[in-house]
Amino acid sequence: MLYPRSEPVPLSGLYLGHDLRSLLPASGGFVYSNFITSLDGRIALPRAGSTEHEVPKQTANPRDWRLLLELAAPADAIIVSGRLLRELEAGMAQAWPAFSDGGPEDLLAFRAELGMPEQPALVVVSRSLELPRGILETLVSQRRVIVAGVAAAASQRADAVQAAGAELLRLGDQAVDARDLIDALSERSLRLIYSTAGPEVLHLLLRGQVLQRLYLTMVARVLAGSDFATLVHGPRLEPPCDFSLRALYFDPAGAHGVGQLLQVYDRCERAGRAS
Repeated sequence: MLYPRSEPVPLSGLYLGHDLRSLLPASGGFVYSNFITSLDGRIALPRAGSTEHEVPKQTANPRDWRLLLELAAPADAIIVSGRLLRELEAGMAQAWPAFSDGGPEDLLAFRAELGMPEQPALVVVSRSLELPRGILETLVSQRRVIVAGVAAAASQRADAVQAAGAELLRLGDQAVDARDLIDALSERSLRLIYSTAGPEVLHLLLRGQVLQRLYLTMVARVLAGSDFATLVHGPRLEPPCDFSLRALYFDPAGAHGVGQLLQVYDRCERAGRAS
């Protein structure tokens, strides 16, 4: 730990120790997300032979993955994008949602001690509702699945989502309304909400002013390249979303022996703006 004080801390249990469930407000939800990035801001690069992007092998590492699982462990629900389900069907996804095929015993025990289901509910954000039926049914067999779409989505796709056993929410006309989404999840007792989706969903959460905390792993590597994804993608945010540093750690044994900074940010509230 480098901030707010300097002291050695173990990696295992680091983010569990943040006790995210204690941050739940009296009503409504608490939303957080995480990303891993290179020093030059690359969170994803093109997959070989494809126009799709993936987390680069040059930054991905098991120590960061352990921390991702610790963020998932206390969550009531995990947000993913519809793109993940399509990548799963195509065999191109880097991983299933956290705990889909089990998880570390200590994290499974952590959820059991809290009286929580083995797997957090899954919230699939999909404007088109173009979701592979087989993958959706597999996920429904594992956990509670809620699909968040829009009113403009084709009715036959909506019917297919419900026929697969998922709950369907229509939130917004052309884009999912983030505030309505978090309100709907909170009403369903899903209040601690972890987004593992990409830069488009992060923009949705920031624009809706519902993201409260951001975890950012920065690997001390410069990747360069002109085709890449960065932290957030979408129209300019006006006003910008401000964050304050909550905690900072240095992990000297990060990706491929390269150090990484573990950064934790809380969103700043502006006077006169709804939380």
